[in-house]
Amino acid sequence: MLVSVETFFHDALRSALPDDIDVATGPSPGPKADVTQLVEVTAASLKLALPEGADLTARREPAFHFGVHRWRANGKQVDFVLPEGALGQVVEVESPPGRPLRRGDDYLVEGRTVRFYRPPAQADVAVVALLRGASAPGFLERSPCDIPLIIRAWSQENGAADALLASALNAALIASSGMGNFDDPASDDSGVRIRLLRPSMVLVGLARGAELLHEKQFFRAQAEFLIRGELEQLVAVGEPEPTGIIREVRRAK
Repeated sequence: MLVSVETFFHDALRSALPDDIDVATGPSPGPKADVTQLVEVTAASLKLALPEGADLTARREPAFHFGVHRWRANGKQVDFVLPEGALGQVVEVESPPGRPLRRGDDYLVEGRTVRFYRPPAQADVAVVALLRGASAPGFLERSPCDIPLIIRAWSQENGAADALLASALNAALIASSGMGNFDDPASDDSGVRIRLLRPSMVLVGLARGAELLHEKQFFRAQAEFLIRGELEQLVAVGEPEPTGIIREVRRAK
């Protein structure tokens, strides 16, 4: 989840900064010896707000088997058909990924077809559908959570780090206004799905400093943000029960 958040803001900053400025993600000791300027995006932790009282499972609901299907789009297509054998019924649709749509207002479901009123934009992954199957051992839980995010700019030139951070700060704030749900596609087939729902972000602080790295003086400027949302954990244990498909009904003579 933290990697998904970092990647989202990395891509936003990458498009706003000069091509010769490296943009790194994840925990870092700072610029390497041969780097003169660097921008870092770090989401180092996620903290859940636990339920009140002694019962840590108070928020848990029954689980269900689930599937996730993704489609590409050509910018004209409005019908997206689930493949044969896809698990369960469509309960959520996102387009683009991370952007939940309203059933009835944005799309409808007819049998195994998701039909849009307006074609989704062209993309390799344009539509994501969550499928709900039979009940399963496990749990579904949604909990409020906080993710601190730090964007840090480094430069050996005095004042350059501040200029880099100003560009990065503008890009991050603009990107935050368009955040959708964050998901980890790697969990689709594991029986576990973790999502960050309805995230919002605020700027909580700015800092400046200077450090000696690799026997060189580096100037540092950083912006500190807080992302708050709801972490959804769906854990479905075991394999779904096999289902048959009725292909023909014959009347006895």
